Amino acid sequence: MPLITMKRFYVSGLLTVLLLFSVTLFAQDKKSQAFWDRYDQARLSIAKHNAGGSIKILEELYVTDSLNPNVGYLLGVAKIIVGQEPERAARLFEMADKNYDQLWDNPGVGPPEHLFYYMILAYCRSGQCSKAKESLMRLEATFFEEKEFLHNDEYYLIDGRKWANMCAEPTMKLLEVPERLVKPDLRISTQPHKYSTYSTLYGVQVAALLEPQMTRKFDGLKNVEVYVDMHGVYRYVIGNFNFQSQAEKMLEVVKGVGYADAFIVNITDDERYPLEVVSLDQRSPKAQIRGTVDYRIQLAAFKESLPDESALYYLMIDSISEVSVDDLKLLTVGSFISYGDAILRRDELRLMGFRDAFIVAFNEGRKVSIEDARQYLRRVE
Repeated sequence: MPLITMKRFYVSGLLTVLLLFSVTLFAQDKKSQAFWDRYDQARLSIAKHNAGGSIKILEELYVTDSLNPNVGYLLGVAKIIVGQEPERAARLFEMADKNYDQLWDNPGVGPPEHLFYYMILAYCRSGQCSKAKESLMRLEATFFEEKEFLHNDEYYLIDGRKWANMCAEPTMKLLEVPERLVKPDLRISTQPHKYSTYSTLYGVQVAALLEPQMTRKFDGLKNVEVYVDMHGVYRYVIGNFNFQSQAEKMLEVVKGVGYADAFIVNITDDERYPLEVVSLDQRSPKAQIRGTVDYRIQLAAFKESLPDESALYYLMIDSISEVSVDDLKLLTVGSFISYGDAILRRDELRLMGFRDAFIVAFNEGRKVSIEDARQYLRRVE
């Protein structure tokens, strides 16, 4: 073959190889970009309080790259928020912990240090209390050593302590992790727990909660007292008995109506029962729901001035109602007896662009939790 022809063949072959290499790189870059676009989509779902909507995306990304600590970490966070597979979430966090220096600060989800908080939650939910305590120690160490830790937000430290200190509680009820990780704005009034005698007093504990609830939560039970300790753990107890035999009889009755984990306690224990809860949001924790209950769709809440965006709602939706709740004014739509009807209306509003619309419940004009409303309506139907 002539030299010139050989050179042309060589150059042509080289150009072909370079072109194929460039096409391959472009395809890989495009595939990588698609991967991280999906990652951002999942992250934004969590940031917008829709952790459940992120799980399918993150599961697909995890299949593609199971060794990526950021994907594993976000998948674990989503699982914990929605209350699924705590053991698996703990393993995902352990993998992320081994690659801690590769974790990113995800806007809307939080800095890498949040890992220790979520590890506490995962270990508590999976019954690994010793590991939860170890994670709390790491959380505390990081909090006090790093000035900018968690953006100076002590809530994660305080809440982490509550979970870790409650982990071995026989009747612990680990509530769903709130998707808005902020301290609940509940006005709680307490008073020192006063005893009628200096002797030991017995009661039957039916639950311990991280966030206070009205006693009507406990279906089939009455006369439940609420106590809170210095760690912020709320314990729910029936009875104030002088003799253990009396408490044993009460325990038998309580277990008989479905509270299999209930157990006898000494309510003069100053460490666990130092304070009585006398009111939640200016109401007795024993207050019951009576009368009519309805569901509404909340669009906005504000204090004094009406936001510009909320003012526009009046031009877009019929039948807006203004409801005063404490120092807030709520804008709501509709009044539904059926929870299913409320869901349909909420979804219609979200399709119209009101993506933050959500369902609220009212009893005789006073706001109550969705759970309490549904429990009450099931009972009276």
